[in-house]
Amino acid sequence: MFFSASQFNTIAIVALAIIAGYIVLRIVLHKINRGLPASTATWKSYLKGQGTLLFGFLLIGGVLATVTSYFGTWEGKTSKGGRLVEYRQLNPSEHVVYEEQDVENYRRIAVLARTMAPQNGSATVTIYGDLKGGGNQEMSRIESVADSWSEWTQPLNMSKHLTLKMTNGGTAPGATDIDVLLYLFPE
Repeated sequence: MFFSASQFNTIAIVALAIIAGYIVLRIVLHKINRGLPASTATWKSYLKGQGTLLFGFLLIGGVLATVTSYFGTWEGKTSKGGRLVEYRQLNPSEHVVYEEQDVENYRRIAVLARTMAPQNGSATVTIYGDLKGGGNQEMSRIESVADSWSEWTQPLNMSKHLTLKMTNGGTAPGATDIDVLLYLFPE
């Protein structure tokens, strides 16, 4: 795993903070050992054993929480210059439907499909791409059902053309109305 300069600086600061916390804890415990009156023997015993362990785990938890919140999930990224291709009210029960798009200039691709009718109908969207300029190869299949969208995404496009093949599929009755959305993003 490679770190940027700012990430490396953050990791170095966290590591130094852990080392400094350990040194401070050792000094405090050493002074507690000498300067406490006899009436504080139970506290002295607690701080030497269980208290040190508890403080150590709290320190580790705080450091881990800080690091994971800093390197955790990132906010979404906005893309401009995208294109939406809509295929509405397709009927794969009459015949297999083929749709082809030129996707060479797009980096990310998303295909969404939803069966609109009948209520319990299903359809299959097969996605073909010509990887590295070769012949069409099947990349994925989406099983589309009514009342919910199904999605396929490709974060790094390597195809010049994308072919969508819509057919009836699954064990449910065949779809008579299906919507397919193709999102194309340049970055």
